[in-house]
Amino acid sequence: MSFYERNGIIPYINAHDTYTVYGGSRMADNTLQAMREAAESFVDIRQMQVVLGEKAARMTHNEAAFFTNGAAGALLLCACVCMAEDSEYLYRRLPETPGQKKEIILMRPQRNAYDTAVRVSGAQIIEIGDADETLESELEGRISEQTAAVFYFASSLYRRGSLSLEQTIEIAGKHGVPVVVDAAAQLPPRENLWRFTEAGADMVIFSGGKTLCGPQDSGIIVGKKKWIDRCIRFGAPEHGVCRVSKTSREAMAGLYTALENYMAADEREEDEKRRKIIALIEGRICGCSDIMDMEIVERGPVGQTYSRLFCYIRKEKRAEEIVRKMRERRIYIGYEEEKNAIYISPLNLTEEEALVVAEALADISDGN
Repeated sequence: MSFYERNGIIPYINAHDTYTVYGGSRMADNTLQAMREAAESFVDIRQMQVVLGEKAARMTHNEAAFFTNGAAGALLLCACVCMAEDSEYLYRRLPETPGQKKEIILMRPQRNAYDTAVRVSGAQIIEIGDADETLESELEGRISEQTAAVFYFASSLYRRGSLSLEQTIEIAGKHGVPVVVDAAAQLPPRENLWRFTEAGADMVIFSGGKTLCGPQDSGIIVGKKKWIDRCIRFGAPEHGVCRVSKTSREAMAGLYTALENYMAADEREEDEKRRKIIALIEGRICGCSDIMDMEIVERGPVGQTYSRLFCYIRKEKRAEEIVRKMRERRIYIGYEEEKNAIYISPLNLTEEEALVVAEALADISDGN
């Protein structure tokens, strides 16, 4: 009997995506083994951060790296070090911010639920732009002596309304203002691990619990050594506001191993595996009565380079109803209400699970 069965918890097949509400992604056996081994001994956490950070930085073609307890914890830490810079005194006073830089600029089209982590630091968020566009002059004109950083949410690269990252870095750089990129879900492609820093970003955040397939409560900041050194100096387990987001030795060991796996994997082979899973499902549900059309969309929800299968449902039936019935069968899938479409992501599916998903979807789509 499994842990979930013993405790009355219902396990699901995840054909939706690497969302936190489902537990993120699956970890490989060697990732779990590294976590078990890390749990067996005690270490100096700062030394572990430094050693693994240096190795992770070399692996990802960056100057430096720091392990966090998720992308949200990384947002908090980045905001704090941008406001405190080299001052332990100022850091220890956060989230109070008297007499220091406290403004963090965000573009209005990029506002989202995760920028709450920025505000927890005590930062004052300054919005520029509107839903349609952000002008270079708005960023140029809003930077002042109170500006601690510009934060850039990379998911907006696939939506209108924002300055490009290159424009943002150029303008902020002229004023000596750091740029922090939240790229939590921006994998694959693998090159994104160094693409944003090579463009000039000072710190870039990735989730460890999504496509990297590390622990759900893990993340990594890559970037310029000056800023990562400050993360090491002020981040957990040091006392201060970021103590609330401690990173365990087990999580660091797990994410480092998952990162090794990710860097060693053949991206073409991984893409072929995902396409095979989509083909298995597509072949089984082709011709089902409720499915009007199907399409393979060649990107993830925030522009990642992996394929998803979209099924457009006949007008007489709502996609949301199919999602509900699939959940009754312990399967998560996605849907887009405005298109009356359901979609399948192959990221967290085995071939065996793909067949279960296909059979359930075919049954429901034929009215059973």
